Amino acid sequence: MLKFLRPSTPEHYTDEQLLAEYVRNGSSRHLGQLYERYMPMVYGVCLKILKDPGKAEDAVMNIYEELTRKAKEHEIESFRGWLYVLARNHCLMEWRKHQRRPTDLHDDMSRHDAVEQAFNYELPKNGTPLEKCLDELPAHQRRTVEWFYFEEKSYKEIADIIAEDVGKVRSYIQNGRRNLKICLEKAGVSGVIGDE
Repeated sequence: MLKFLRPSTPEHYTDEQLLAEYVRNGSSRHLGQLYERYMPMVYGVCLKILKDPGKAEDAVMNIYEELTRKAKEHEIESFRGWLYVLARNHCLMEWRKHQRRPTDLHDDMSRHDAVEQAFNYELPKNGTPLEKCLDELPAHQRRTVEWFYFEEKSYKEIADIIAEDVGKVRSYIQNGRRNLKICLEKAGVSGVIGDE
């Protein structure tokens, strides 16, 4: 006896399918389902930067409202990476408003304006300056920079992955950022965010 397959429900959709449904018909159900998958990541980003559970929860709600507008305005290739950057930017704007810095970010991580601009406003897609410059980095620098920024892994987590000490990981990331800064400035990506 033949069994008919039931159509997939939204919880079984891929990220791309959910996003496409939202963009096509504005279905908040599909966007809500998609956002729910990444709420723990968004909350973690917000808590890390804002250092306050209540403010982090408020930010999670505000980011969702921002998402309802921006998801239709941008061509999104990787929703998870794009959402991470959106959440990070939102929370950085919040703590900048209050003129305080998150204490666990390494001092020099916000000093390279060209690199900060690229990570804040651009995901590495084929042909973009960030993608081209990432491609030019030595493999160990590229891997550690991508893990640190796009997967929000800590120095310790990265050190465990590559079996190196934390100091070496920090050096890879700092050197990677320095090389990215030089490359991005040559590509004309500079001067939007000043040194802090």
